[in-house]
Amino acid sequence: MTWSFVSDREAAPFGGGAWSLANPISEDLKVMRPSLLPGLLAAAARNQNRGADSIRLFEIGRRYLTDAEHPTLCLVMAGDKTPRGWQAGKAQPFDAFDAKAAALALLDAAGAPADRLQVMEPVAEAGIWHPGQAATLRLGPKAVLAEFGALHPSLARHYDVDGAVMAVQIFLDAIPAKRASGPARSAFTPPALQPVRRDFAFLAPETLAAADLVRAVKGADKAIITDARLFDRFAGQGVPEGQVSLAVEVMLQPAEKSFAEAELKAIADKVVAAAARVGAVLRG
Repeated sequence: MTWSFVSDREAAPFGGGAWSLANPISEDLKVMRPSLLPGLLAAAARNQNRGADSIRLFEIGRRYLTDAEHPTLCLVMAGDKTPRGWQAGKAQPFDAFDAKAAALALLDAAGAPADRLQVMEPVAEAGIWHPGQAATLRLGPKAVLAEFGALHPSLARHYDVDGAVMAVQIFLDAIPAKRASGPARSAFTPPALQPVRRDFAFLAPETLAAADLVRAVKGADKAIITDARLFDRFAGQGVPEGQVSLAVEVMLQPAEKSFAEAELKAIADKVVAAAARVGAVLRG
C-alpha cells in the first residue's frame, strides 16, 4: 500500500493532480494521486536500490480525478523475469507480452468477458507509454477496461527506476457488473472425453492483428471450440511480400461421443471460413 498523496513532481507526468491540499503536512504529500503508478514506481526504485533483481509489485486503490474517485488495480514489473541459468543463459527481462498476459488474467478473474476484449491503441497521457509497446483492452471502441505495456523510458527515469518497466492498469469500475446471481465461478465439471487438438496455418496481411484472427477462429463453433491460441508467426522465404504466416492451435471438445472424420472436416471448414472473413486464407 502506497500513499494516496504524492508530490507535484510525481503527479506531473500524469497531467498533474486534480485535487491538492491547502495545508499539507509535507510538500511530498500534497496532491491526491491521479494514478497508482507514482507510488509503485517509487517502491520499485527503493527495491532496486536495495539489490532486488526481480520486481513484481501491485496495488489496489483509488485514483482521484476531476469527476470522481476511481477504483483501480495497478502492477509494475521490472528487472529479471527469469534469472540467468545454464539452460536459458542470460537473465530474461519482462516484456509487453508479460504485461498483456497479466492484464487478461486479472480481467478474467474479475469477471470481465476477457474473450471478447479488443486490443487497441493506448489513450493515456502523452509520455506515459512506450510507443509501439503498449495498448488498451476494450469492450467496444470506447469502454477501456485496462492499459498495459512498457512504460516510456523517460517516465522510468523520472522515478529513478533502472531498465525497462512493464505496467498494467485495470479500471475496476469499467468492468461490467455480472447480471447473474450466485457464485462468481461455476463448479468444475471436467469433460468425460479428451479434447482434440488441430493446427491451422494461415496466410494473412501484415496489418491483420493476430488477436483478431484468433477471436474469429474461436467463434467459428462456440459449442465445440473451447480454445484457440497463436503459436507461430513467420515472415520471410516462402511467404508472399506483405503477408505473414500465422499458425493457430485449436482445441475441440467432444461432448457425448468422439468426433468422426466427417465432423472434424466440417469443423475445419468452419474455422477456415471464419478466418477468411478477417482476411486470412489457409496456407497450402
